[in-house]
Amino acid sequence: MPRSLPLSFRHLATSLGVLAVSSGMAFAGPALEDGIAAYQQGKFEQSASIFQPLAQNGDATAQYLLSCQMINGAGLAANQQAGWEMLDQAAQGGHPDAEILQARRLEATQGSMHDIKVLYEDAARQGNAQALMWLGLDHLQNDRMDDAREQFENAWAAGDPRAGTMIATRFAKNRQEREDWLRKAAQHGETHAAAYLAKDYEKSDDKAQAMGWCAIASGLPGHEANVDWKEIGNAIAKNCARLDADMTPDARADNRDKVDQFLKSFFAEYQPWHPWRPCVIQP
Repeated sequence: MPRSLPLSFRHLATSLGVLAVSSGMAFAGPALEDGIAAYQQGKFEQSASIFQPLAQNGDATAQYLLSCQMINGAGLAANQQAGWEMLDQAAQGGHPDAEILQARRLEATQGSMHDIKVLYEDAARQGNAQALMWLGLDHLQNDRMDDAREQFENAWAAGDPRAGTMIATRFAKNRQEREDWLRKAAQHGETHAAAYLAKDYEKSDDKAQAMGWCAIASGLPGHEANVDWKEIGNAIAKNCARLDADMTPDARADNRDKVDQFLKSFFAEYQPWHPWRPCVIQP
């Protein structure tokens, strides 16, 4: 994630789906829970009617979700200006997702780096993995290596496997530590980690692992738990077959059996992560 992230906020705002309040945000009570339930079910008129009085009373979660509806025109008339003003209130109230959206908006409009950092820092204090990743990258770009690793480890603990890839490629002291971090990150759906492992094993004599990691890197089924074996097979045929092209037919057949065993073992332990998305509340 670059420090200055160009965003289309019209596109960003239309990513309404099934939403997820960041962990650590306390609910105001049954009314807010009812509004969130309606929001998750796409009953936006109902959720807006519940969120409006709560937002007026300063509830940051209601302000955040209502701002998403106002920007999108979901359940009430679209009002971009009022929606962003409402989002700003949620950010001022300490809602981490609102803080990240405001920080990104400031990045896209060349806003104050101090203000951007303050927003990310506050979201990070609440354990938001997206904010922790941003801080880690900021420290890295400014050669504060110890601070960078600390934030990446915090981001990993908060559930972002991209942090494992950063630790592996920037801080690992030896090959084993690098591989351990990359394997853990890949096991949670981090395709960049699998790509690094594919490259590493391509230099070794273990063609089964080289092909397996290549297939995972290019055919991993997103962040869903269901394995699309056809997609994996297509990835092997298109991107990875070159890795055992020099083998005899019998040796290649044996290698492909090893690849199948490797992939079955990998997906038996596969635990995909759910990337942060604006205006989305994960169940």
